[in-house]
Amino acid sequence: MRSSTKAMGRRLPAAAGSTDDDGGKLKSSWPEMVGKHMVEAAAIIKSERQDVILEFHTADDPQPPDFDAHRVCLFLDEDLIVVRTPVVG
Repeated sequence: MRSSTKAMGRRLPAAAGSTDDDGGKLKSSWPEMVGKHMVEAAAIIKSERQDVILEFHTADDPQPPDFDAHRVCLFLDEDLIVVRTPVVG
């Protein structure tokens, strides 16, 4: 498993055996998470996409350059509030 090189690069594991429950139309972005606390945002995203791994980054970190269809990055300020729209990739 890859890990982020940043101080906040912690990851939550993907659920084993997750399936596509919505006929191939999985959600890929969560603009409604901007302004929410990390814990609330993570819980909502994982409830909607059990197949993704969450990565936590500081607000000024760049988006990872490689695309990963099972990764969602949460960019957080110093109060652990989501500051950018989380997207799959």
